Amino acid sequence: MSSEEDDYMSDKFLVQQTDVRPGLIKSIVTKKQLETESKRKYHIEEQKTKRQKVDAVKERLEEGLNNPISNDNKGYALLAKMGYKPGQALGAKSGGIVEPIGIEFKSNRSGFGREAALKQLEENKIKYKQARLAAREKKTSVSIAEYRKRFTQKNEEMLLQSALRKCQKACEDLDLKEGVKTPAMPWFWPQQQKEKADDSSDESDDEEEEEEYELAEKVEMVTYYLRTSYNYCHWCGVLYQDLQDIS
Repeated sequence: MSSEEDDYMSDKFLVQQTDVRPGLIKSIVTKKQLETESKRKYHIEEQKTKRQKVDAVKERLEEGLNNPISNDNKGYALLAKMGYKPGQALGAKSGGIVEPIGIEFKSNRSGFGREAALKQLEENKIKYKQARLAAREKKTSVSIAEYRKRFTQKNEEMLLQSALRKCQKACEDLDLKEGVKTPAMPWFWPQQQKEKADDSSDESDDEEEEEEYELAEKVEMVTYYLRTSYNYCHWCGVLYQDLQDIS
């Protein structure tokens, strides 16, 4: 190969070819930018055309609304037959409006449906808030009433338990003083004495012991026994001579 011929494998030839690819990339980017710009301009022109059409319709509508009804209009002819005259107010007493109610054009992009929905949403928010407050107040009042009821029941139960223990002690003392070795009912005496009495009781006593009574019923039964048997009033804490003194 002569020295004058080009060596396509030499560095000189390769360096000269390095500028080809960047130029190609640049042309692709430029093409994309031109396409994007073209689409943007088309969109702007399209929106402009639509806006012009809307403005033209609005202008024609306003022009029609601002002009009075012509005499050859069928509606006007009907009103004239009913006695209407230009500039006269509507109504039997002539107290109505002279000019028609104007139309207010919307300037925002929201639709009437959304505005109605937003209004209803605000009303619902107020309604739900009021309902929650009412439910909360009702729940609070019920809780307070329930608490007072339970508190009262608990106090009454404590008082009845205390009264029953005192009645049992009094019944035990009076029975033993009279020589009674077994209580009329197993729970008429305190628990420890009742356990002793259980050893000497028969099967019928066991069945009676198993029978359950309410706390108030037990107090009523043992106080009645003390009053009729020994003329003793637990509530007074006095041992009377006879029943007439108690009453």
